[in-house]
Amino acid sequence: MEFKFSVNELFKNPIVEINHNLIPPGFSGDRRALWDSVNKVSEVINAMGEASAKAQGLSKPITTADRLRNSEHRLYILLDQQANNGKGAVTGMLKTGAKGLYVFDRDGQHYQVSPPCVLDFYVHDSRQRTGLGKQLFEHMLQKEGIEPVKMAIDRPSEKLLGFLNKHYGLHSPVKQMNNYVVYDGFFSKASDSNQHQEVERDQSPAGTRALKKDSANGLQTSSSPYGRYGAPRPPCSMGQVLQTNL
Repeated sequence: MEFKFSVNELFKNPIVEINHNLIPPGFSGDRRALWDSVNKVSEVINAMGEASAKAQGLSKPITTADRLRNSEHRLYILLDQQANNGKGAVTGMLKTGAKGLYVFDRDGQHYQVSPPCVLDFYVHDSRQRTGLGKQLFEHMLQKEGIEPVKMAIDRPSEKLLGFLNKHYGLHSPVKQMNNYVVYDGFFSKASDSNQHQEVERDQSPAGTRALKKDSANGLQTSSSPYGRYGAPRPPCSMGQVLQTNL
């Protein structure tokens, strides 16, 4: 997807990560330049969100600049830096974030979890089946340190299910009533079938946090996020950037 402005001047790398402040990585400039960059990032997000919704047959986008601004989600944006006469083009996006969910395994056992989720995934129609989706997805997995089987997928299309089957061997999805999909590997196997439930304690500087595990599969049932999703949200970065660059 091409834009009137130079995408390459806005985003310096082939894949960039945008969070709630909508500030492009590596930004440097004054207040006016900051707001101009944020407006351009918003235009990119909204345009790609609209295209993704249209491709999935949705009545409205699930990815917008306003939604990202008011969340702790991350948006990975993929670029073709050679396109549009050297100004660059946006070819894909992938949104992730933790969600509090109730999920069921194949035996009907339910769990309350906050797993990392794939919330929106789109490669521009003109660039599909060229390996760009795999490139973007692999980048996300590396950045977030997660296996595909440990993620919950929100409203996956048949194309996305086929993508996960082809590249990661994920098949026979366990479809949930909340429109999410997980796979059998999402549920860990029990290490002690004799104990119905165990409680682990996370000794952290903030205090001791109890985590329940069900012995049926050892799946953590705490509603607290884990991994990078458990990190505290940083203070508003826009104010920090303004203060730094003024």
